[in-house]
Amino acid sequence: MSSIRKLVCRKRQGVALIISMIFVLIFSALAVSMASLSGTNVQLATNQHKVNSALDAAQSGLECGKYLVATVVLQSTGDNTVSADQANTVWTTFCQYVQDTALDGQTVPAPTRFTDSTGSGDQLITPSIDFASTDAAFEIRFYRYDSDPCTIKLQSTGTDREVTKQIGMNMAITKDNEVLKYAIASRGKMWVTQNSTIYGPIFSTWNKPEWGAPVETTADTTVEGSINTVLAIADLENENIQLETLDANNNPVFDEYGNRVYSEADTVQGAHEGINYEVSDSDMPGMDEDDYDTSAYESICTDISAASTTREYFPHLAGDYSQPKASWSKAYDRNVYENQTFTNAKLPKGRHALFRNCTFEGVLFIETRESYQDSTSQTNNVRFENCTFNGVIVTNVPSSTNHWSWWTRNVLYFTGEATFDNTSSMQETTILAPNFNVNLGNTGALDEGGGNVLTGAVIGGIVDVRGNAEIYGTIISMYDTSAHPNGYVTNIGAADDGGSEGAVYSGGTISITPSADQLLPSGITSPIVIQPQQNTYSEGL
Repeated sequence: MSSIRKLVCRKRQGVALIISMIFVLIFSALAVSMASLSGTNVQLATNQHKVNSALDAAQSGLECGKYLVATVVLQSTGDNTVSADQANTVWTTFCQYVQDTALDGQTVPAPTRFTDSTGSGDQLITPSIDFASTDAAFEIRFYRYDSDPCTIKLQSTGTDREVTKQIGMNMAITKDNEVLKYAIASRGKMWVTQNSTIYGPIFSTWNKPEWGAPVETTADTTVEGSINTVLAIADLENENIQLETLDANNNPVFDEYGNRVYSEADTVQGAHEGINYEVSDSDMPGMDEDDYDTSAYESICTDISAASTTREYFPHLAGDYSQPKASWSKAYDRNVYENQTFTNAKLPKGRHALFRNCTFEGVLFIETRESYQDSTSQTNNVRFENCTFNGVIVTNVPSSTNHWSWWTRNVLYFTGEATFDNTSSMQETTILAPNFNVNLGNTGALDEGGGNVLTGAVIGGIVDVRGNAEIYGTIISMYDTSAHPNGYVTNIGAADDGGSEGAVYSGGTISITPSADQLLPSGITSPIVIQPQQNTYSEGL
C-alpha cells in the first residue's frame, strides 16, 4: 500500500516538470516575439523618421526657392502680358541671381538644356544643401519648357540617406497686380454709403489725419473684406479720430454674442471684416501718375470731326445741365454727337463732347494737355448719356496740380444708363483715365432706371460711383489729394458734384467685386514678378 502511494507521487512530480517545461517554452517564444516586434518597431520608427526628414528637407528647399523668386529684381513693362522675349530675359536674370546668391555658400552651376517625355527646355539645379543634420539634405531644380516660357517650375528633392521625397510648384512670370486684390484703392479719403456692398478689401493711402479720417462708411453698407489704412492708431487718436471702437489694448470690442460694438464716434459704421492699421503701400503700381503711359492707345485712333454745340455747366443745377450750380461752375460749349457709332476714335482736346445714344467700338481716346492748364481749350469735360461701350475708354495723363478746379476740367461724366461690354476686346479694364474726374451716375439727381455694369479696372484721378452700379473689377482713385484739406473724396454711393464731399439725394444700390486674378491693364507700368501658383503644389516620391 505504501509503495503504491509513492508511485503516485512520483507520477505527479513528472507531470509538474512537463508543465513547467511547456511554460518555459511559451515564455521563451513570447520573449523572442516581443524582441522581434520591438526591433521591427524600431526599424519602422527609423524609416518614418527618414521619410519625415526627407519631406522636411524638401519643404525647406521649396521655401528657399520661393524666397529666391520673391527677392529677385526684374524689369518692368507697360504691357498687360509678358511676352516670350521678356520671359527669356526674366529667366536669364533669375538664373544669374540664383548663382550670385549661392545658398549655403554653394557654387551653382550654369543652366543647362534638358529633354523629357513632356518636351525640351532649360533647367538650373543647385548643389545639395544640408538640412538640420548630416543625414538630410535638399536640392532645388528650376526648369521651364520651350512651349511655355512664362511658367517656371520649382522642384525640390529632399533626402535622408536612402529615402527621397520630392515636391513641386508652378510659378508664373507675370506683371505685379497687387492693387487688384482690393475692391477700392484710393490715394484720398474714401466714403462708402447708400446700401453699397463691397465684395473685397478696400485701401486708402490718405495720410493727413489732421484733415479727416481716411475711410468713412454708413451703417447700411457692407465690406466683405478688410479696411486698410497707412495710418497708425496713435496718428488717428492724436486728431480725435476713431475708425472703430477699441478696448484698452487697441483690440476691437465685441458683445457677448460675438457682434461688433459700434459707437457714435466710429467713422466706420457698416459691417466689415476688420481694420488694418499701418499698412504699407510699398509704391503699389497704379497709384502714381508716373506709372501711366497711354500713348499706345492714342496711336491707333483717328480724330472725331467737330459738330454743332450746346452750352452746359459743370457742376450744374440739379436736373438741369444748362444751368450752373454755383458762380464758380464752368461753362462748356459741348460738341453734340447723337446716335452714332465710333470705332477706335479720338476726341481732340477742347471738344467737351456730349454723346447721346452713341456706340463705341474698340478704343475711345479722350485727349487733353498733359501739362495741366486751367483752360477749356486744353482740357476735356465729356458727358455720355445712354451710351454703349464695346471696348475701353482711355485718356492722356494730365499732370497732377494743386489748382482747386482741376476736377471740373478733365471729366468723364456718365448719365442715364451706360452699357459696357469689353469682353471681346480688353477685359482687364473699362476706363483708363488717370487724373481724370470719373463720375458714374448723375451728380444732380438719381436717374430713374439708370445704372451701370462694368467689367475690369475703373481708373481715374477720383472715381465717384452713384445710383445703381455693378462693377466687376477694382476702382483705382490715383490722384494725390493730400494737398487738399477739403473735398476730393472717392465717393461710393451718393455724392454731389464729382470730387466734392456732399450728398444731395438718396437711392440706388452699388456692388463692387474685385478680381485678383485679372491682368493689370496695358498702359500701367509695373515690375514683372515670378508668382508662385499655390494650387499647383504637389508631392511625389
